[in-house]
Amino acid sequence: MSDSTGEDLDTRERMMFATLTVLQEHGYGGLSIKRIADEAGLSKSSFYHFFDDKDDLLLSFLDFMLGQYGLPFDEADADGPADALDQYLDFALHGVTGDLEFPLDGFDPGSGRPYVELRAQAAHDDDYRERFTAIDGTVHDRLADTIQAGIDAGIFRDVDVHATAELLTTIMLGGLFRRATSDRADVDAVRAELDHLLEAHLYADD
Repeated sequence: MSDSTGEDLDTRERMMFATLTVLQEHGYGGLSIKRIADEAGLSKSSFYHFFDDKDDLLLSFLDFMLGQYGLPFDEADADGPADALDQYLDFALHGVTGDLEFPLDGFDPGSGRPYVELRAQAAHDDDYRERFTAIDGTVHDRLADTIQAGIDAGIFRDVDVHATAELLTTIMLGGLFRRATSDRADVDAVRAELDHLLEAHLYADD
């Protein structure tokens, strides 16, 4: 297995991208060690050299994917807090934007489907629940820091930072879930109404 530039992936990366392919094609219910090993062109014994079982692999896969593609922009590149906030919202509601390269042809990393497949396991598995609780906290904290920076710069009003971040986190995750699980998600309409809300509630008067 090679990436989009033709460079060979190491064994662990091959397993990660094979997992993504199997999740995309078969969902969580169709995920098996054999399918992942076959997709990666590896033996099952190679799998157990790196992971204890399927859930050990999937929790590592979740960290890998979110680390590389979960928030595919650097806030340092944003033109201030308002632009950073726009990037967060665009990513959650519309998927990956910009010039992000992805090693698997034909896969849209902004679809949200593998994320939703794994997040569903958090309803009954404490390990997944703990991981997604931490992920939600990271998203909330990044939003809160951005909002506070905007307040300090006089761009945003002096709102309740954490309550506003919690609202936006919920809207962002709702947008991701609807994109991944429904054909009726009108995220453009959601974003337009959210912009009206932010203008009225968050942005300081000129």
